[in-house]
Amino acid sequence: MIRINLLAPERPTQKKKGGGTAGGPSGVQAYLLLFLFAGGALLLCGGLWALKVSNIAHLDKQIADAEKREQQLKAIKVQVDAFEAKKKMLDAKVALIEQLKAQQGGPVHLLDEVSKALPDFVWLTGLDQTGNVIRFQGESNGLSAVADFISNLQQAGENCGKPRPQDRSLCYFPRVELNTSNENNGVVAFTLSVDFQNADALAKQKAAAAETAAAAPTPPAPVKKP
Repeated sequence: MIRINLLAPERPTQKKKGGGTAGGPSGVQAYLLLFLFAGGALLLCGGLWALKVSNIAHLDKQIADAEKREQQLKAIKVQVDAFEAKKKMLDAKVALIEQLKAQQGGPVHLLDEVSKALPDFVWLTGLDQTGNVIRFQGESNGLSAVADFISNLQQAGENCGKPRPQDRSLCYFPRVELNTSNENNGVVAFTLSVDFQNADALAKQKAAAAETAAAAPTPPAPVKKP
């Protein structure tokens, strides 16, 4: 009796090329790459963080040094201001002393020049001084004698000269004005107001003028045309 096997014979399963399951060697490589990438990123972030911390520490040190220097400069400025105030006070004292020394000889020199300028038949009855302005009250036997007194005052001074100069800056009495004159019974009462500068002031003015003249450039000589 013939038997027929209707079931297909079982075929052996073929193994996949490259073998291995999903959890085989290829999965391990993927995890390894991910671990290396994450580690590199962490190292990079750590390096950047360390650099940032170093920069912050450096800036903090610079700020601390600048604040310390600022405090030192403030202390120096206080000392400089105190020195300047003391120097200003001493300069004011020296200027006052020089002014007083210059004024010591002023009245003596004024009276000396007035006595030299006072002509005959003219006498003074009063003298008032306000700063450099002098006011005379006097009497005379005539207006001509008063005129002589005014002329003598106008010519007083080593560099004032005769006749009356246009520039009176070097005269002892650069301004002489007759304020009032009244004649009564042959006697003339008059008042004068004058500006007075002593010899020391004139010497300083003369020295300053000489320095200015020496410092001035010499004008070029004119060129002769052929």
